[in-house]
Amino acid sequence: MDDDGRYTVIDPPPDRRFAMEAFAALPPSHPMVALLELDVTAAEQAITRLREQGTRVSLFALLVRAIAGAIAAHPELNLVQHGRRFVRFEDVDVSVPVEVETPHGRFPREVVLRRAQHKSAVALFAELEQARTQHRRTGDIGAEDGGSRKLFRWLRFVPRFIRIALVRRMMADAFTIKRRAGTTLVTSVGKFAAVPGFGFALMTGPRAATFAIGTVSPRPWLHDGAIAVRSILGFAMIINHDLVDGAPAARFAVTLQQLVEHPDATLLGGGNNEPVADVARPCAVVADDAARARVHADARTG
Repeated sequence: MDDDGRYTVIDPPPDRRFAMEAFAALPPSHPMVALLELDVTAAEQAITRLREQGTRVSLFALLVRAIAGAIAAHPELNLVQHGRRFVRFEDVDVSVPVEVETPHGRFPREVVLRRAQHKSAVALFAELEQARTQHRRTGDIGAEDGGSRKLFRWLRFVPRFIRIALVRRMMADAFTIKRRAGTTLVTSVGKFAAVPGFGFALMTGPRAATFAIGTVSPRPWLHDGAIAVRSILGFAMIINHDLVDGAPAARFAVTLQQLVEHPDATLLGGGNNEPVADVARPCAVVADDAARARVHADARTG
């Protein structure tokens, strides 16, 4: 007999089963991945100033707002598949997985930030914090999360192949997708590790694009004609090539870079009308451990 050593057989908790079956129900697509590096030095400096004034905001909230603004400028990336047709929505509703404590351990729950292109980073941060507070009080993080889990509780009494078929049928309706899961998704993988790099999943579902925010790390970077130490963010765009071609995706990336690297008061919020200054650091300066921890922490959703 083979010696397999000690092991534990785990029955997946309900949240994990729901996620597995939702992934199984995703329609096939042809994803196109772009790995970007964005200079977030000015954004970090602006966020630091707002925090010093008592305003609560995060780099993640700013990035969500920048993505929503860039999508609004390039609505091809706000398409959702609707059977054999596409629906282009005007509202940019951003789905954000937020990790919370559940009876079965920590697990991501879905928050949808509605009309995110019209809100500031400060307002989006406040919505995410409100969702966390609501979960601590009620166990539900939002209407979309509660509705999805209630549906799964009913569906668990039918065979798995029927559940997947029903979920797949729901995913074929663009309006159901928008109401339940938004028109795009932004997730942060950088908060889980301090190792510079990228993370992404090769799927978009019926939506035109999803985004994965990686880590921020201090790097030598060419800025204003000189080499300086800058805070560089790893960022992944996953584009559904069935819905979007490469050229509009590239134009979107250029707009996103401008919004992230040159944030203004409209993007940030918090009543700060001053232009965002950008203070370069000499390349000879090596970021210490405290600075390294700060840039990693700023990429977190909270």
